Amino acid sequence: MRIRSVRAYFVDATDTLVKGFVFCRLEADDGTVGWGEAYGIPRRERGIAEFVKGLGGMLTALDDASPQRFRDKVTNWYDEGHLSIDLSSAVSAIEVALWDICGKQAGKPVCELLGDVLTRSVRLYANMDPLNETQSIDRLAERCVAAKERGFDALKIYPMEYAPLAEATACVRRVREAIGPETDLLLDAWALDDAQFAIEAGQAFTPYKPFWFEEPVAGERLDEMADVRRHVDLPIVTGERQIGLHHFRQVLEKQAADILNPDIVGAGGILEMIEIAQLAQSYGMRVSPHCWNSTLVAVAAMAHTFAVVPNAVIGEYFADFEPFFSRFGTLDHSLSGGRLTIGGTPGLGVNMHEDALAAYEV
Repeated sequence: MRIRSVRAYFVDATDTLVKGFVFCRLEADDGTVGWGEAYGIPRRERGIAEFVKGLGGMLTALDDASPQRFRDKVTNWYDEGHLSIDLSSAVSAIEVALWDICGKQAGKPVCELLGDVLTRSVRLYANMDPLNETQSIDRLAERCVAAKERGFDALKIYPMEYAPLAEATACVRRVREAIGPETDLLLDAWALDDAQFAIEAGQAFTPYKPFWFEEPVAGERLDEMADVRRHVDLPIVTGERQIGLHHFRQVLEKQAADILNPDIVGAGGILEMIEIAQLAQSYGMRVSPHCWNSTLVAVAAMAHTFAVVPNAVIGEYFADFEPFFSRFGTLDHSLSGGRLTIGGTPGLGVNMHEDALAAYEV
């Protein structure tokens, strides 16, 4: 398979949402089109789109543009020993798009190309990212109840948006009371500066039975992360801002976390996510794909990867992003009861509206 064209798109959604989004379109020599998405880091999305185009120039020169060949002959050369998450995000976009093409050409959903399909029903948690900086605790609780009524049985909140710690604890208590004991409540501290404060926060939240305590400190501060884990009786989660097997091996060796959550289109793509999951499994640990992305391509890539990973526990979903992205595409998968069920459509099962995206080409 050869790739004859690579296009990148930067959708600036900051008037409506909290960030921008990067997509790519590949076209094979037989006319098959594949879609990918990059982890859009705020204020760096256009640079990531340029990385996609730079990688694309090398991709189109390959006689064999399989996902593995792309990684061996393009990614490993292009980074020159200086891999960054910006480049890794662009790599992810192209790698995912290549899998989309492979699935379409084979007439199979991508998950069936990746290995034994263990499940086609992926449990999701609804990320309840604050709508604005002044969102009240009561308003957050109302949104959580609405998400639960829609069918989500796991919700993630950011209690540290409310200060001081007593207020953050009140937030956790109020949401737990609103959603009841049967709904899983995930807490994201979003990388606190002080490990001791993270320990105090985790201990204060523990009585409300959180499902996990994510990013208590920045993911690169592994010794402090391990210290938090020793003193907080909650599953510790990290990985969304890091890339590379070497980093996740260090997390596991230092016993700094219980669950790894690299971003599905930030860590390097589908192959990289599977390898990270295999590494975690060798240590008896689980993974949960991070997905601060659109409700289209990245979500589909996450679902297909999740389907073949035995130690995957739950995936991330931004239900509030759905109205915005409804004009850019649809998924041939069903979302019901907080679960995304993979359909039988070849490839990723994403139908992108190219006319709507045309104005955003970089």
